[in-house]
Order: sequence, then structure tokens, then C-alpha cells
Amino acid sequence: MAINTKFGGNVDDFWNSEAQFVRMNMVDADNEKSDDDDLVKKMYNVKTSKRFGEKTIGMSSFSSFQYTKEGDKAPEDTLQEVNPKLIEHSPFMKAYVVTAELKEDSQQDMIAAGSKNFVHTYKRTRAEFGSAALCCEGTAFDFGGHTGFDRTTSDGKALFAKDHTGLSGVAAQSNVFTNAFGDDDVMLDRLANIGFNFKNTSGHTMGYVFDTLIVPGNCFRLIRLAKKIINSDQQVGNDFNDVNVNKGMWKLIVNPYWQATAGTEPYIIMSSKANQELNGSLFYDRVPLTIKQDVDVYTHNLINSGRCRFSAGFGDWRHVIMGGATAGTELTAL
Repeated sequence: MAINTKFGGNVDDFWNSEAQFVRMNMVDADNEKSDDDDLVKKMYNVKTSKRFGEKTIGMSSFSSFQYTKEGDKAPEDTLQEVNPKLIEHSPFMKAYVVTAELKEDSQQDMIAAGSKNFVHTYKRTRAEFGSAALCCEGTAFDFGGHTGFDRTTSDGKALFAKDHTGLSGVAAQSNVFTNAFGDDDVMLDRLANIGFNFKNTSGHTMGYVFDTLIVPGNCFRLIRLAKKIINSDQQVGNDFNDVNVNKGMWKLIVNPYWQATAGTEPYIIMSSKANQELNGSLFYDRVPLTIKQDVDVYTHNLINSGRCRFSAGFGDWRHVIMGGATAGTELTAL
């Protein structure tokens, strides 16, 4: 989402050229390719919003067609609204100060570097916020000095929970498991099959293929193993001379802002199609980074104040599964 540098402020003639120089470098930084922007897009459906929050609504599904005798009336069926979820946007701010001394001494390189870093920090903040929302357990998370950001999904449960509910008569389902990834692709396939057989709110099997593996940036062994599983011709982690059924079937996301606790290897698998079709993980940009510039009369420094509003939330849970969790369902050995 393009940043906004057109709101100006109270900048006098002394600072006019440098203020324009700062804005120019910020725009340049915004136009550069950003790994942080890519990370958010890989994990979320990124949308813009013009309201204080966005409401997602699920729908039940029709039951299957039924056999009817010749001339009989078609059985009637209805859809119903289920699991509404409100995702509210939050404001974030930061200021970048260019000192009078930097201007007086013509330190253009330092001013340019600071201006670009300010925009890079905004993009990193979006990625950090999205990672904090998605890549942890529990019903809430803390970020940016605020506690209690919501991490529940449309059924009121935590995004990763072992007792997700549906309509009456639909058994509870789990998308969080304590089982370690292991040394091969067996657990990966096992969890992917569980996701493939997730049932929707009405109890119908959904059949989504899981195709994305998200791992913490500091889990070197897991990252290396995942690359082998995705690229090797033969099976990984055993002596069988058999084909690797997972070659080319998975996309790997190594998330540098997800840092696992020492001695743990949590991981998430995701269905990109389910994420899109179910409005699973949602990231909303309400207000892009907006810059206002003023001169502090007490210090004569140029103040570049940046403000933005965004949110991350979850309209469904059936697109993601966490493994290696601290609490959840434990699968028994095969």
C-alpha cells in the first residue's frame, strides 16, 4: 500500500528543500521491492478498508442432493449466517527527527538513509504484527507496547485450538498438535491429511490441499529438512529407495519474525486455496503510512511524524494447522 507524503505541515524556508528531500527518499523506499511486504502477502489475504473495522461472515452449506422419485417435489434447503467476526484496526505511530546540525553540515547521505529506513521500519512493523498474530498460540498477543490484541477466530476459539466447533451435531475438530515434525515427511503428510478432511460448519468434508509450510527463522534443522523434503527426488530421512511424494508440492516460508523458544520446533502448514476461499488470515490496511512534517521551534529540528492504521485477524481456522505446539492434541504413533 503506497505511503502518503502529501499532507505536509509547517515547514519554513530554512527546511523546505530538505523536507522535500526526505519525502522523495521515503517514496523511493516505498517503491523498492520489499521482503516484508512479500511475507505479509504470502501469509495473509491483504485488503484495504474504509471503515473502523471489517466484519467477516461465514455461511452454512447445502446438504447433498437427494434422490427423488419422478414427479416429486425437490427437497428444500436453506443457508444460514454463521460465525460473524469483527476485525478492528489499530493506529501505530513513529517520528523521525532530522537535526538542524545534519542540515547545516549538509549530511545528505545520513538524511537519505534515515528517510528510507523509516519506511523500511513501517514495512517491517506490518510483517512483525502479522507474524505475532499468526505464528503463536493463545487467544491474544502483545505488540508495540499494547497487550491483548485479539487472536480468536470466527467461532470464538483461539486460531489454533483443539475444540473448534460447528453447527449442532458437528463434532469438535482440532488444528493444533503437540507432535514434533520428526526427521522425515511422515508427520507433514499426516497433518496435511487431517487438514484435507476438515469439515465445514455444516459437517461436510472440504478437501483442501495443504501446500505451504511456515517455520521459525531460528529453527535451522527444520529449515534444512524442509528444503530436502521439497527438493529431493528420493524419500528423506530413511534408507528406502522410494520416490519423494512431496517433491515440488510445498512452498516454504521461513519467517524471520517468528523466533522459537530454545529447544522447540513449532511449525505451521497452510492451504493457500483455503486461506483465500475461506477468508482465513486477513490483513487490512486502513490508513497507509502518512507523513506530516513540522519544525520544532525549540530545537529547530525537522520532525517527520508517521502514522498508520492496520489490523490482522482470522475469519476461519480451517486453512492452518500448527504442529510442535506446547499444548494441543497429541497424535498416537502409527
